[in-house]
Amino acid sequence: MARPLARVKTGSAGKKENWTLVPDHGWGASLMKAKESAGPRALEPAFLEGEMTARKCVTFFPILLALALCQPLTAQVGGGIRWSMDRPDSHGPISLTDERTLAAGQFELGVKYINHRFEGQGIGTDSLPVSQVLTMFDVSPTVMTTRGAEVNLLVGLTSHLTLSATGTFVQKKMDHLGNIEGEPNLLLYYQTEALGPEDVKVSALYNIFDDNGIRVHLHGGVSIPIGAIDSGDETPGSLATETQLPYQQQLGSGTFDVLPGVTASIQNEMASLGFQWKAAIRMGENDRTWALGDLYETALWAGFNASDWVSASLGVQYSRWGNVEGLDPDLDAFVSPANSTLAQAGWRVELPVGVNFVLPEGRFGGHRFG
Repeated sequence: MARPLARVKTGSAGKKENWTLVPDHGWGASLMKAKESAGPRALEPAFLEGEMTARKCVTFFPILLALALCQPLTAQVGGGIRWSMDRPDSHGPISLTDERTLAAGQFELGVKYINHRFEGQGIGTDSLPVSQVLTMFDVSPTVMTTRGAEVNLLVGLTSHLTLSATGTFVQKKMDHLGNIEGEPNLLLYYQTEALGPEDVKVSALYNIFDDNGIRVHLHGGVSIPIGAIDSGDETPGSLATETQLPYQQQLGSGTFDVLPGVTASIQNEMASLGFQWKAAIRMGENDRTWALGDLYETALWAGFNASDWVSASLGVQYSRWGNVEGLDPDLDAFVSPANSTLAQAGWRVELPVGVNFVLPEGRFGGHRFG
């Protein structure tokens, strides 16, 4: 078995990149990552090829989830119930935006921390081992992480109309394993990074129904393309120049996108139930002659009041997005599946569980933490 070799490169900005050669065991790839120490540099196992992050749900869990979500409806009897935005369960799960409207003259400023991690390659719900991906491509992405902050501003213009604006600043990192010419038993590991603001989303939320504890509002908005679509980074084969990063690692879409949607929520004395559907419809191609696939998101959630200032929520979110249309001239689709326009479509199911805290009074009364 060949011994793993490590090469550390220091860029002009003082940034260190670990490019690590790893033995290929046939059934997968074992990643060895350089570990800082006071003595000689040591190598320790940092990643072992795993299954895709999305797991198949057990058959009975969706039934239990549906019963939990529908429970608030069973108590919605009689009249005289008014939908209230002062309750802790008037907010949906922290992962949602624009799930409620405000009264005239009110405003709301929210800040969220983002931490997403996705692993592996696959077709549908079936995972593909790195060794199989590398028989079709020179490089296989293994892990992508997105960390950052999202700022959301809501302003109630009238009792029916609320304006919303959302901006995000993120860091996107992607780990890669690649083949080495002439070394069939070794793999090359490297990491690329993009940092900056994503596209800004501006929407109008308009109430169309508000009666007996039920409220429904429509979404109409646009995504303003301020996020970069030409982000690049050095790779082992780029010869000290930056290479165009894959589509999913870019910070923006490069197009003005239409953002339609609808949200409905119902409250009773003890709990609430909400539904939201949103989409991002791409308009034309960007300056690099491609466009992201359309995105559709559906969410269903239930909130349960533990007191006047604490609530718990349980929900399910489904997202589906299409392939990239067009082609970036600087991305070779035969190098990596991340560069292929035909390998970008997918779907994801999430099961958010959360807690809302609304401070009831005092200097910080009305502030929410989730």
